[in-house]
Amino acid sequence: ARHLYICDFHKNLIQSVRNRRKRKGSDDDGDSPVQDIDAPEVDLYQLQVNTLRRYKRHFKLQTRPGLNKAQLVEIIGCHFRTIPVNEKDTLTYFIYSVKNDKNKPDLKMDSGVH
Repeated sequence: ARHLYICDFHKNLIQSVRNRRKRKGSDDDGDSPVQDIDAPEVDLYQLQVNTLRRYKRHFKLQTRPGLNKAQLVEIIGCHFRTIPVNEKDTLTYFIYSVKNDKNKPDLKMDSGVH
């Protein structure tokens, strides 16, 4: 059934996003750097050190050897925030993947063996 209304939660969510987008483009800040208000903060401290090291190695980030977790999080956080994301393409690909069950692993059936 199609809904002809929107719940208060989603109505407030949509309005808050609209308000944030308006504020982002305003020139009231003077010469303070532009902050992306819509970008959620990612808690990299939740990741394991090995995962942080893999990220560093994958993106070939130059660091000195023997960094602790806090130092890795700081360096990776700076890099992570600079990665450009095309929101439209990302959402389109996500919806396509969900609709076509691309998020499920491909199960290969051997002939005769189940």
